[in-house]
Amino acid sequence: MKPETLLKRFEIKAGDIFNEEEYQKAQAKLHKLRVFRTLEFLEKKRKDGVDIHIKADDRSYVFPMVFAMSGKKRSAGVSLASGNIFKQGETAFFFMGGGRDGFSTHGGLSVGDHFLYAGYSHLKFEQSFYQNGWMSAPGIFSAADDKGNYNSSLLDEVHGRQDDLTFTYGRKLSSHWSMSVTPQYEYYSYAGGILDGGNHSHITLGLQYADDIRPGMNMGALAGVGLSDKEQVLKDLPRVRQGKLAGISYTAGGKWTGSDYHIQKISLSGTYLWEFKSRNMLALFAKAQRAMEAPFSNLIRSGDLLFGMGIYDREQRGKGGISGGISFTYFLLRNKTGLLGLTPFYEQAYITSGGNSYQPHAGVGATLTYRLWRFPLPFGINYTKNINDGTHHVGVKVGGHF
Repeated sequence: MKPETLLKRFEIKAGDIFNEEEYQKAQAKLHKLRVFRTLEFLEKKRKDGVDIHIKADDRSYVFPMVFAMSGKKRSAGVSLASGNIFKQGETAFFFMGGGRDGFSTHGGLSVGDHFLYAGYSHLKFEQSFYQNGWMSAPGIFSAADDKGNYNSSLLDEVHGRQDDLTFTYGRKLSSHWSMSVTPQYEYYSYAGGILDGGNHSHITLGLQYADDIRPGMNMGALAGVGLSDKEQVLKDLPRVRQGKLAGISYTAGGKWTGSDYHIQKISLSGTYLWEFKSRNMLALFAKAQRAMEAPFSNLIRSGDLLFGMGIYDREQRGKGGISGGISFTYFLLRNKTGLLGLTPFYEQAYITSGGNSYQPHAGVGATLTYRLWRFPLPFGINYTKNINDGTHHVGVKVGGHF
C-alpha cells in the first residue's frame, strides 16, 4: 500500500501532542489491519517534539475454507477470505453453503472507515413448542436433536420457511464511535397458513462505542500475514488493560417498509474486559431488548440475548428480556506455536411475555480451546449445562470470539 494510505490508518497525526498511551493504541490499531508481515516503530526525540518512523511490510492473501456436516442434517459450505488485494488494507469475505434445510450466502467488505455486507438465505425450519414455552429453530449447520431429547414435553410442532435478504452499511465516525444501517427483507411462510406468515421487512439503525477491544480473527495468518504483533502479544503487559464495548440499536417496520406487520424493537448491549498482566482475561456482558410491537416471528429470543458461550437445544421467546454473563479466560499455554486456553462461563437471560412473568434461560460450563498462530480459528471442546432443565451438552467448537 502507499505510505499515505498507511498514514491515514495511523491515528496519531503530525502536530498532535505526544501521549504514550494513545501512541500504543495507534500502533495496536495498525496491527489490527492484519495485513502486515512485519510492522516496526522507531521514535526519535527532538527539541520540539518526536519523530515517529514506521517500517511496514504489507502483503495480500486469499484464504479458502470448506465446511461439511453429515447425519440427518447433511450440509456443506465454502468460505473465502481475503485481505489487502486492492492495497488499501481492506478485508473481504464470502460464504456459500447449503443442505437439506436450504441454502445461505453472505459477503462483506471492510475498507478504511467503511463496511459493506450483503446476505441472502432460503431456509426451511421447524418450530417446536414445549412446556414452559421452549422452542427450537435449527439452521443449516444445526445438529440439535430436540425432539429426541424432549419428546415427552413436546406440545406442538410447526414447519415453515424463511427468506431473508439483508444489506448493511457501517461507517466509523471517530476512533471510538461507529454507526450502521441495515435494511432487511424477511418473508415467513408456515404450513397450514398459521402463525404470522407474510412480509416482515424492517430497518435497523445502530450506534456503537468501542475502546481497546481487539478482534480475534486473522484469516491471513496461514500465509504469515497479520502476525506482526505476535512477539508483543506473548509478552506480559506492564499493567492491567481495560476494554469497553457498548451498543444501541433500533428496529422498525410497517407498511412503509412493505411489512404486513408493525415492528418496533430496541436493543442495548455492553461488554467490559480486564486483560491482566499475564494476558488472562475477565469479561462481563450485559444485554437488554424490548419489542414494543412485534408479531410472533420477531419477538425477542433468549438465544439472541445470550453471548455465544454455551450450546443449547431450546430457548425462550417473548416481548422483552435482560441478560448478563461472565467469563474468565485462563491461558494454560502461551508460546510461539499457539495458545491453549480454558474459559469457564456463566450466562443468564430472562424473557417476559408481559406482566411480571419471566422465563429464565441460563447455562454454565467451560470451553477448552487451542489456537495456532498460523491457523486463526480456535478449536476445542465445549461443555454446557442448561441450569433450567438440567440437560448437558458436549460439543466441538470451531471459531468464536475472544
